[in-house]
Amino acid sequence: MADDFEKAILFSFDQTGRVDPAVKAQAEAYLAQARASPDAWQLCLSRFESSAYAEVRFWCAQTLGALARHSHSSLPPAACAALRAALVAHGTQASGGPPLPGFLKNKVAQAIVALAGHEYPDEWPTFFQDLLGTLGSGPPAVDLFCRILVAVDQDIISLDVPRSADEAKQSMHFKDSMRERALADIADAWCRLLAAYAGPSPETAAAVLETVQRYVHWIDIGLVANDRFVPLLFAALNAQHEGLRGAAADVLTEIVSKRMEVGAKLALIQQLGVVPVCARWREGLPSVGEEPELAVKYARLLAALATEVLEAWKKVENSVLSMAAVGLEVDAEAASEATAACATAGQLMDALFPAVLAALRAGHDEVAAAVVPFLLSYVARLRALQKRAGPDGALPPGQAAHVPAILGSLAACARFPDDSAAYEVAASSATERVAAEEEESAMADRRQDLFTLFRNAANLARPESYRFVGGLLTTALSGGQAGGGAAGGGGGGGAAWQDVEVAVSLLYQLGETAPEADMKPGSGVLAQLAAGVMQAEVPAAKHRLVALALLETYVRYSRVLAAAGGAALAAVVARFLDEHGMGHPSEAVSKRAAYLFCRLAKGLRGQLRPLVLDILQRLQPHLAAIAATPAPEAPQTKSSGVTGGRGGAGQGLLGTVDDRLYAFEAAGLLVGQEELPAAEQRAWVAGLLQPLVAQLEGNLAAAAAGSGAAAAAAAAAVGAPPPALLVQQALEAVTRVGKGLSVRLCTESRPELGALLVGVVQAAVAAPRTLPSNKQLRARFISFLHRMVECLGATLLPYLPAALEVLLYAEADATDVADVLLLLNQLMLRFKDALTPVMQEMVPACIARVHSALPADWDWSGAKATPAALATPTAAAAAAAAAANGGKPAAAGSNEDLRERAELQKAYYAFVHALVHNKLSPVLLRAPPGTLDAVLGALMRGAATHVDAGVRKTCVQTVERLVGEWCAADGSEALPGFREFAMKQFGGEVLLEGLVAQGSTVDIRDAAAISLLTEIAQSLQLVHARCGEPFLAHLCGSLLPRLGWPPEAAQQLLAHITGSEAKALKDFLKVVLQQIRQAQAAAAANGR
Repeated sequence: MADDFEKAILFSFDQTGRVDPAVKAQAEAYLAQARASPDAWQLCLSRFESSAYAEVRFWCAQTLGALARHSHSSLPPAACAALRAALVAHGTQASGGPPLPGFLKNKVAQAIVALAGHEYPDEWPTFFQDLLGTLGSGPPAVDLFCRILVAVDQDIISLDVPRSADEAKQSMHFKDSMRERALADIADAWCRLLAAYAGPSPETAAAVLETVQRYVHWIDIGLVANDRFVPLLFAALNAQHEGLRGAAADVLTEIVSKRMEVGAKLALIQQLGVVPVCARWREGLPSVGEEPELAVKYARLLAALATEVLEAWKKVENSVLSMAAVGLEVDAEAASEATAACATAGQLMDALFPAVLAALRAGHDEVAAAVVPFLLSYVARLRALQKRAGPDGALPPGQAAHVPAILGSLAACARFPDDSAAYEVAASSATERVAAEEEESAMADRRQDLFTLFRNAANLARPESYRFVGGLLTTALSGGQAGGGAAGGGGGGGAAWQDVEVAVSLLYQLGETAPEADMKPGSGVLAQLAAGVMQAEVPAAKHRLVALALLETYVRYSRVLAAAGGAALAAVVARFLDEHGMGHPSEAVSKRAAYLFCRLAKGLRGQLRPLVLDILQRLQPHLAAIAATPAPEAPQTKSSGVTGGRGGAGQGLLGTVDDRLYAFEAAGLLVGQEELPAAEQRAWVAGLLQPLVAQLEGNLAAAAAGSGAAAAAAAAAVGAPPPALLVQQALEAVTRVGKGLSVRLCTESRPELGALLVGVVQAAVAAPRTLPSNKQLRARFISFLHRMVECLGATLLPYLPAALEVLLYAEADATDVADVLLLLNQLMLRFKDALTPVMQEMVPACIARVHSALPADWDWSGAKATPAALATPTAAAAAAAAAANGGKPAAAGSNEDLRERAELQKAYYAFVHALVHNKLSPVLLRAPPGTLDAVLGALMRGAATHVDAGVRKTCVQTVERLVGEWCAADGSEALPGFREFAMKQFGGEVLLEGLVAQGSTVDIRDAAAISLLTEIAQSLQLVHARCGEPFLAHLCGSLLPRLGWPPEAAQQLLAHITGSEAKALKDFLKVVLQQIRQAQAAAAANGR
């Protein structure tokens, strides 16, 4: 039965939740006390030997390791000796008893290494010899020996673990001592153990080799690359046991990867005899089908070997070229050695290359991934050789022969397998869908590197690459089976869909970096290949992955389509609009087709003009379906790798827009051409807009009949989308149509089109009025207004007040108001003083709403809304929120609420800045009483105190512009008293006092602060230019003495204001500010 000590350990390990937390805490406190006891090592050793509980033994072993690691100096020598003997005895089972489980063996090994870390070689010089002496005891002793070497690597030697300076010094001392005293004996033991256990206990032999792998990179290579160890290694490589073969492959990988001189590396590779072994894998890597993990290890060995040969080859060549480049002559002996080394490397590479390509074709992701980095380096080297060869760029015959082989292997690797889980149109079950998604995601990852490699290889030999892809296309389009797989769905011909998809995808890749001549319609080789695909009846064309590849390729080679025109262009366009594209049963294909058709319409707008009527007729059913079935937001998924996928259509509140809406944009682009007949154009635009307006109005009526939630619930009950979502879809569709209608077209050439859009605007205003609290709908409406500005220009101005009024509804929160201010900023930038009538109404309303959202006690400095301040909510804010809501948490006073109000404050400053910089400052003069005072008060607080230097600069620029406009040089002023305000409040309190005040956050090391100082310098000089000597008198007679400026500094400031460039004044302010900060810091230090 467990005593209190054991119970405490068992309670501390409890994960069931049945132990009372208080009891568990008490147990942990008891154990902490036991761990701190001077006799803790005796207690732990005793209980490790006697306890029947694995948890107790684990805790004791772990504590012994911690004591040895962190409290070694407090352990008496006798204790250390007793621990060494006992732990080794337990680890080797010399003390008898049942075998230790693996997790306890690891803890014992780690505790022994913790002791050795402090004691070897000074206090325990025979550490390794003691361990080697136990190996005759059998497998348990060998197992402990291997675990200890692993722990030595992990806890003391490995450079992958961050270490302090003392730990790094200890690590180096330990390694040096091992080199001098133990490594030869350890390597001898590796040989003996591998020979002894490879047959009777291959698991033990594998553990030995896994240990060897960790040490090869830093020990003398002769300890493992010798006539005694290498034959044992190759014998293990041919063993029956998978683990032993894999461990042998890993050791060989480390040996061939060891850094050394080029000549020594090539000699080592030849001496090992590993190249002939790997070269036999040209027909395929062993164990790919049965033991894929082992095949990955073989592939890594092969890749490491080929990479080392290639690097040696490059180094030899580069050394000779470098000497020649600087005018140094290469002596005959060195040239002979270099030639011999290159010849050796070339022979080794020729032997290995077929095996590398076999690994690429193996059909296993990790196997192929292991050799791709080598092939990227190899192709880069071929590219360098090609450039070095001069204008002709001919590769050496041996290397040139590798390019077609690389292309073929890449195509095989990029092909979906014959038993692919990728379904044709729709998954029959969730299991099938998940399997297909996983396979397609893995293929997309694989193809990223494969297609990069393919393009690089194709650039080396474009004629060969065109012939290769042309052959694939011919075979696939004629119904043959280049891949040798069974035919796979999708109609027409006997070609497997996998062959068609990879052939079309490779054609797409060729077009990414093709020379202009090859892409030239009619004469370019690549253009002819693309034209052949466009004119062919493609087998398996309805398979969703083939359909996607074809659509992407049509768009990439749109120039070929433009040149072909006529029936060829019409046929391809029809494929975008029929069951191969937008009408495809697969949602992924139909959505992508809409996006790609929009791209095609942008690029071929003029060429598609004769087909507009036919296109609109074909598009109409798709447009109606898209408008009536808004798609819910879906997670982004990877494409199969034709293009590597594309980002989502939007983010934030607009993130639910799906790619199908690009169909409306395409329609707008096509009907928005000035060359179209006016009557037909108006009819087409009306045909696009009227159904959308009807959908908007009808669903607003449904939403108004009850609450938004009730209407949504009613729609869901009959399987229909919520009315609000249908309104959003209609608004977004109109926005997309508007992208094709220019302001010139709608206001000058064809104003009747503008009248149609004005009607939509009038109808759309009802959307935010009916559903004012719907954030997504507001975002859609604001986006719609932005687009209408681009379409209607000044024609929109009379309708803006109604639209803006509904956005600034009574319950609008801080975020809503900020959105309105941002919209007004864009309108002011576009229309400037033409917007005066609108702004005369909106400015007072916006300012009142801002100051309502930012109450009297609002901190205008922004200090409470910085990321650091918002890390945790204040107790006061939490208490206020709770009190205001009956004890329930509330948004008011929360971090998010503060953050939103701070963003509103910044938007407010940007709004006033835009107002005065777009010829609209007179609006402020005509505003109701109190409006201007509120604006100026907010600007002055921001300019003097805000923690963000960029915000302060915005405020300074705004007031500076007002001073320039409202204070004339002749002494007149637009507003009585404004000149005195500019001198005292702005020029004095804000620009100077706010800059140097105690607690000011202006940091002259920050680029934004330097920009602020430049603005302050310009403003000071402007105030002087407008106010003259009274401003200087105010500075000298009142402000600067009050701030404690020495008279000489004050005179220097006035001299810079009156007679220097703004840059010189800025530099002076920077120096003064630095001196004041130092003085303030010194005073604060003295005060402490």
